[in-house]
Amino acid sequence: MAGLDTTLKKIRKINILPTFPDIVDGIINLIEDPMSSASDLAKNMDPSMVGEVMRVANTAYFGMRSFRKITTIEHAIAIIGYEHLSHILLQMPFLKMVQVNDEAFDRNGYIRHSIACGVMAKIMSTTLHIANPHEVYISGIIHDIGIIIIYQHFRHSWNAINSLVCTKNVPRLTAEREVLSVDHGFIGAVLLENWNIPQSITEAVKFHHSPLKTQIFKDNAVITHLANEFSKRIDFNKDFSNFNYFLSRHRDYIDYMVDLGGHFSPSNEVMFFEKIYSSLDGVRRYLHGTMEGEKEVDDTCNCC
Repeated sequence: MAGLDTTLKKIRKINILPTFPDIVDGIINLIEDPMSSASDLAKNMDPSMVGEVMRVANTAYFGMRSFRKITTIEHAIAIIGYEHLSHILLQMPFLKMVQVNDEAFDRNGYIRHSIACGVMAKIMSTTLHIANPHEVYISGIIHDIGIIIIYQHFRHSWNAINSLVCTKNVPRLTAEREVLSVDHGFIGAVLLENWNIPQSITEAVKFHHSPLKTQIFKDNAVITHLANEFSKRIDFNKDFSNFNYFLSRHRDYIDYMVDLGGHFSPSNEVMFFEKIYSSLDGVRRYLHGTMEGEKEVDDTCNCC
């Protein structure tokens, strides 16, 4: 088992994403500023970001909308839209650390879960009038960055954690704490703090499995937690045949949300699920059309 001091020292030496704080600041400003333009964002994107945005814009999902090859970054941003663009830019720096064909890490499953969590966090925040919807959207998308850090920089610990999970049925959080002395939420938060990411986001990442333990920005942590737990239930292969099926399968989650402070009337309960269904169906179609080599996975345990 790695001691806490050893784990923290190793995390604080990680300097792989020097532009990430600027990306977060840029996206926060972008989604909050109705006067921002595609060219404003394009000026602040590095070449790898431009290349990925251009690739996505020319996939079948977006390409069919323009009927011609997209050749400028401004046109690509206009075609993709700010919401999908933020998916790409928030995920890309971390996913660059994991190869597409690396069977030890379910890259596509990670993307699906993270984007679903961010989208649901924003909807929950606006529906319940709790927390800042822009902040929880970002914390929702990056809440599991600690998992990638463990995989990339603590590979021996990653294998030990997976062994406990898959051979001894130890819950993953318990296994992480046993092996590393901390869990992936804590690891992600330490990294974000080193990059001076706003505390409202780092606290939500740190406590997304135990939101009632934080004394500050508790609403952000609660919403990120609720979105994370709900997104774990989503089956992108089966849940979107029709809305009534989706509603019947997930309506009981309202009780859990109410227990953590949510308030729903019968009318806004259905409206809430309609927003979730519509938004996640859009995410599903977006991912299907833009991710190459997507495969179906079992999210319960993909480590053995």
